[in-house]
Amino acid sequence: MSRPFLRARRLVVVATTVVAGLLGAPSAAGAHSYLVSSVPADGSAVNVAPTHLRLLFSESIESASTHIAIVGTDGRTHRTAGMRLLGGGVGGAGVSQVTVLDVALPPLAPDAYRVSWETVSSDDLHRTSGVLVFGVQREVRAAGLHEAAPVLTESGLRWLLFLAFATALGGSLLTRLYRPNDSPFADQAMGRSREIALAGSLTAVAVSIVLLAQQLTVSGESLHTLFGASYGTRWLVREAGLGLLVVTLLLQVRRTAARWLQVPLVLAAVVTAAGSALLGHAGAGRTPSPTRVGADALHLLAAATWAGTLLVAAAVVVPRLRSSGGEAVASRAALRRFLVPAGCCVATMVVTGLFLASSVVGSVDALLLTTYGRILLIKLGVVLAAGVLAVLNSASLHPSLGAALGLTRVSSGRQRFLVPEAAAAAVVLGLSALLSSGQPAREPQLVRYAADQVQPVVDGAAADLQETLSVRPNLPGTNVVVVGVFDTRRPSPGRVAAVDVTVAEQSGRTLHLTALGDSRWSAPLTLDSPGTAALRVVVHRPGLRDQAASYPWVVGGAASLTRPAIVSTAPLASTLRWAAMGLAVLLGLVALAGWRLRRRARPAVVPGVPQQQRRLVSH
Repeated sequence: MSRPFLRARRLVVVATTVVAGLLGAPSAAGAHSYLVSSVPADGSAVNVAPTHLRLLFSESIESASTHIAIVGTDGRTHRTAGMRLLGGGVGGAGVSQVTVLDVALPPLAPDAYRVSWETVSSDDLHRTSGVLVFGVQREVRAAGLHEAAPVLTESGLRWLLFLAFATALGGSLLTRLYRPNDSPFADQAMGRSREIALAGSLTAVAVSIVLLAQQLTVSGESLHTLFGASYGTRWLVREAGLGLLVVTLLLQVRRTAARWLQVPLVLAAVVTAAGSALLGHAGAGRTPSPTRVGADALHLLAAATWAGTLLVAAAVVVPRLRSSGGEAVASRAALRRFLVPAGCCVATMVVTGLFLASSVVGSVDALLLTTYGRILLIKLGVVLAAGVLAVLNSASLHPSLGAALGLTRVSSGRQRFLVPEAAAAAVVLGLSALLSSGQPAREPQLVRYAADQVQPVVDGAAADLQETLSVRPNLPGTNVVVVGVFDTRRPSPGRVAAVDVTVAEQSGRTLHLTALGDSRWSAPLTLDSPGTAALRVVVHRPGLRDQAASYPWVVGGAASLTRPAIVSTAPLASTLRWAAMGLAVLLGLVALAGWRLRRRARPAVVPGVPQQQRRLVSH
């Protein structure tokens, strides 16, 4: 056991180092699209009927699949006069990038109005919806929190996909855990494991296609539109990984002795996991975070390998444990070899899970009061139960470990806890499928963000110009807007002669900025009210076409949307990231200490003495 044990120790150190490096990099919070805020705000009363409704979403949405219904107290529906999407930018409230949907409203008489909206996220094709209420010269009560529930059909298909992928990886690993010289029956178990792994990979390809068809049906998107966008590219990445996995496992079934097939097998698993991460919450946003995508891919690989090996072992190993002689001995030996890989997988799952939770759980209240948070808590409970069963299985396989833990009564024969542990692993995959198709618990009503997170500065590009825009103090009333305009081309095609700024739907007039020097321009700016707006910057250069860019903006000073705390509405992101980083470092130190102790315990090399005799002498 020494060589595989040492190799596994080294893998733990390397994996932990990689995870720690991932955690050290900054990450963007990508998630299932939800409504961050609106103008008019939910529950607000205005004296003058608005001509536009602005909905601020956390991520990109599909305008063609967006529907708005406005209903008055008399039950009459008011048709909108049109809608358009404004570009992304800083959104405040802990949201790094936003999309603003501008809805032109018909003339509205004094009344209370209920706005129902429904849209599709561009990043994951999830349909989301919500309700808000505002009044024109009427006091109204806010509609409050609205969480889109997971679609059970989609969740079920995702569960099947996870199970199939896990079976493919687990069957491949179990094949490596058996040794042909353990028993004449080992070859039969290895062959059966390869067949199950191949069946799992083929099932994963079929289910992924059915899942795509289901998503297209629910979202209303066309296949042509899908593959013309980034979602189609990310889907093809995952399918390429699954296709390579099928080919590799098919070759393994036919040519069992080909050791070089391990390389494409690992590559296929990594590509599939990376494609799945890009299709999920980690890949959401205009620029997916490599940190989160990498952590999500590691999390999926670890969970699938752990769960899949248990599931295949329940089908292949458990029946052989009931027999007597060499077949049972070889099967117990394979299970003992799984102890270290299982520990590596569980450690990776815990560290990456903590890190990923920092972007999908906003606060303790969000964890307790949302469907997503409650499912996550149930998943944690099932994982803990699986951990208890894993300890009992380990004690059954290693009597010395059982004695150290005070579990001497645990049977050392049939590993009766293996099937329950495999069932718990399957339930964990099912809960993961529900979470991946649900809306993360980050609603502003449940998370109290600091006021300074309404960012006063944004930057962006307009053709060859790089622009920075700041508004201070960024509150209703008199402010100062400063625009920096920097030409990125050398030589410059022309000097900047003038810069204008317009605040859409607020003051409505164009400001002519004054040059401050050092490529900066400024002017006084009056902001009418808090909430979302759009700042349009136009740069004039003699002999060149004007360059215009719009920046979604959040004006500070709005009343907090956060509900009164039941336990805590303080943001959890930093706490979870630090916990993940600390745990990664701790696991790395433990693995390194164990590796050094193992090296010291190795018997000394004596020339001319066989290895078996050296072991006997050392004991």
